[in-house]
Amino acid sequence: MEDEYITETELLKKLDITHDKLRQNLQSLKDKGYKIAYDKDKGYKLKGIPDIVEPFEVSRGLKTKYIGHTIHFYEEVESTNNTAKKFVEQNVKDGTIVIATKQTAGRTRKHDGWVSPEGGVYMTMILKPDVSLEEASKLTIVTGVAIAETLHDEFNLNVGIKWPNDILIGKKKICGILTEAVADYDKLKAVLVGVGIDVNINESDIPKSLRDKATSVKEEYHVEYNRADILRVFFKIFEDLYEEFKNGNFKHIVAEWRRLSSTAGHHVKVYKHGKAIFADAVGIDNNGALIVELEDGSLEKITSGEVKILDN
Repeated sequence: MEDEYITETELLKKLDITHDKLRQNLQSLKDKGYKIAYDKDKGYKLKGIPDIVEPFEVSRGLKTKYIGHTIHFYEEVESTNNTAKKFVEQNVKDGTIVIATKQTAGRTRKHDGWVSPEGGVYMTMILKPDVSLEEASKLTIVTGVAIAETLHDEFNLNVGIKWPNDILIGKKKICGILTEAVADYDKLKAVLVGVGIDVNINESDIPKSLRDKATSVKEEYHVEYNRADILRVFFKIFEDLYEEFKNGNFKHIVAEWRRLSSTAGHHVKVYKHGKAIFADAVGIDNNGALIVELEDGSLEKITSGEVKILDN
């Protein structure tokens, strides 16, 4: 139906349904926000697509080999990562996705709450790479690069990556990543990569206490983006990088991180084991650790911790 008219007779034949069922389906699409034109001679034409993240919309035109081929959709969950854990026990395939319209208890790496109102992208990818637990932690870097490439390179948004897991516009966060391993003793069963992107969210939906450090794409660019379009592009870019990661080509991903970094070259405050370190961020090494130069000129690798950029 998209871009050209299709007659009712052709639709009935193609879908193999009755007139009544066709009209019910068309009305259901209209109720979801699809704009459908009708001409008594030409038939029906799709004129407008709503901003929804339901599986049938995300799947339209998806070009991946396996990422996003199975999507479990929810209107509301506490946390997509928590919901995804239940599917791991069901032995779902690598690349299965859990998506929700909103979360009531989204989490960050520090396990505090994060706002997840309608208009954002809230999802968890269930990944099953044949790697060690230590290697699995690199998927945070892989995902951050994939999101930044999607928004920066494909949608022309001026975003940058703040080590280890935030995507920023200017000084403000628009996306966070929460990576959790599901293991049986030391055997990795799955990696859950939770992603929250504040896309079409109004400033009024962001608590006042967070507005100095959080924003949305809509607020910064004053335009609404189709989230299914973003997901389709992201899934393809992520799949390509994920394959490189599994094939041992992490150096290429690190190079992309360096290109898209909003951390390297800045004076930072690093919280490590409850202690604050002031240093200059140099970059990341080939394993994804943050390299900082301390005040005495020595270099230190940070493998985990929170970073605050002080001079941007």
